Amino acid sequence: MALDQVMSVGNGATEPVLKQLADWAGDVSPDWPELALERAAHAFGDTVACMIAGADDASPANVRRGVSAWGSGPSSVAGQTEKLPAPWAAMANGTAAHALDYDDNVQVVLGHTSAVQVPALLALGEAIGASGQQLVDAYIVGFEIQMALGRGVNWSHYNIGWHSTSTIIGIGTAGACARLLGLDRLGMAHALSLGTSMACGPKAQFGSMAKSFHAGLSAQHALTAAQLAAAGLEGRMEVLEAPMGFLELFGGNFPPGWEKSLERFGEELAILEHGIVPKRHPCCASTHKCLDAVLDLRREHGFTADEVDSVHTVVGSSNKRNLSYDDPQTDREAKFSMQYCVALGLVQDHLRIADFAPDAVFRPELRALIPRITMDAFPVEMEHAATTPPDHEVTVRLKDGRVLETTRAHPRGTVDDPFDEADRIAKFGDCVAGRLNEAESTELSTLLSTFRELEELEPVTRFLRFDAG
Repeated sequence: MALDQVMSVGNGATEPVLKQLADWAGDVSPDWPELALERAAHAFGDTVACMIAGADDASPANVRRGVSAWGSGPSSVAGQTEKLPAPWAAMANGTAAHALDYDDNVQVVLGHTSAVQVPALLALGEAIGASGQQLVDAYIVGFEIQMALGRGVNWSHYNIGWHSTSTIIGIGTAGACARLLGLDRLGMAHALSLGTSMACGPKAQFGSMAKSFHAGLSAQHALTAAQLAAAGLEGRMEVLEAPMGFLELFGGNFPPGWEKSLERFGEELAILEHGIVPKRHPCCASTHKCLDAVLDLRREHGFTADEVDSVHTVVGSSNKRNLSYDDPQTDREAKFSMQYCVALGLVQDHLRIADFAPDAVFRPELRALIPRITMDAFPVEMEHAATTPPDHEVTVRLKDGRVLETTRAHPRGTVDDPFDEADRIAKFGDCVAGRLNEAESTELSTLLSTFRELEELEPVTRFLRFDAG
């Protein structure tokens, strides 16, 4: 059945899906539209800030400790002064980037693209002496491959329990690293094939340290796959569509298939159509549409948390499954709790990193609200038939009898409701607060705003080399 989903070529023969992706990625011109370049550069700035913010977290700290005995190298690591070999730097930095769940995500793929791509490309870029422009080019190539793979297997892949950050995004990032290494079509294809063998990551790990480690592991795997392909290691070209291949094993019960995924591949850039979604809130993206809806209602109607009798939310079935902590007991669980996140949205206008510190989870005013907040899911059949994610619904009942209702189709940060400069400044400041002083913050912000112009990466990566303890 899977073999029927290979694309036909001109003479009636079939060409492996992976080879089609690799042929495009190996040959495409780096002359990208300005908006594509701008979005990719913003992703580097956002992710570097998230790496700095996340370096203190226990998950990347434990990764750094674990790999410290494996030698030194050319690549900077967020949270320590010593450099590491590129694969281990990518692992540590990917874990740091995803540690606070503040890093960007992307539609269609349903994962965190930059927490994998940026650490992998920065580590490899430092090792080979690449420029900012080269990294941005490689990022766009990796993004487009990820989106093609996502169109082939989602929502089915995600709903069955795979964390796309460490599956689809890892494979695409192997292509990004191959692009940065300058591999030809065949080398690119083998990098993608090897990356497919490294795909892993169950969503059962959400709410644990392993969740952020998924991004680090994926970054390390991607870089390793590209370097091994460059050294001559080969994989099978038909690994995506063959029996016992990626589609059959990872596609779930209702994958769209490869023919649909490749219909427009290489014609319209996904980074322009869908964009990259920077996070407004440092918590699971499954909460964001409802959280933004609550903030919308508060701005419109001016009620306070003390006036709230109850809040009811309705989300997609996969979103509800992601949010498994109705009564969170730890900071990590709080990031995957609709109840906790909505409670925050009822008492304050902005969510910040400090709101998810271990001692914040038990703030009395939040604990009083949590039992009043409920969540249901739309029938799973709706997602099977839908071409876009469902709008999320929020109903707020006030003690005076008023019932306030609204929906959100998109969270803040999407192309439909994009970040503005004020959003970017506020988030960057939240990420570097307590780590960089005002002068350092200004310098790094300026460097990141001109990332594409950097001839070398050291001016940026030196800000990662601090001791997080």
